[in-house]
Amino acid sequence: MISKKCTYALKAVLALTRREGSGPMTIQQIAELQDIPPRFLEAILRDLKQNGFTESIRGKEGGYVLSRPAREISLGEIIRCVEGPWFSPSGDADVFTTVWEEAENALNKVMDETDFQSLLRKEDELRRAAVPDYSI
Repeated sequence: MISKKCTYALKAVLALTRREGSGPMTIQQIAELQDIPPRFLEAILRDLKQNGFTESIRGKEGGYVLSRPAREISLGEIIRCVEGPWFSPSGDADVFTTVWEEAENALNKVMDETDFQSLLRKEDELRRAAVPDYSI
C-alpha cells in the first residue's frame, strides 16, 4: 500500500516534470496544483532534495526543480525513497521469504521501468480522452 506521503511525493515530482525547463516552482504552486497541504509538501520536498531528486533555488524567482531529467527518474526510485523496500525481511527465512523476494523484484521491475516523462505523457493522454468531443 502506498502512503499519502508517497502519493504526494509522486504528484510533486510529476508537477515538476510538467514544468521541466521552464524554471522553478514554489511550494505554494505545487501545493495548489496537486492539492497537497503546503506544510506537508515542504517536508516531502526537503526529503526529495536530500536524496538528490530535486534542487531548491533561492530568491524571489526561486523554488524547486528536478535535479536530473524526468526521463531519468523512475517511479520506483521515488517510492523507495519515501517508503523504503516493499517487503521488509523478517530475519528468519521461511517458505514465504522467496515469494516476498519474487514479488518485490517484480514490483521493482515495473516501477523502475516507468519514468516521470512517460507518466506525464500518460497523464496528458488520459486528460485528452476525458474531454468530451461535441463536434459534428
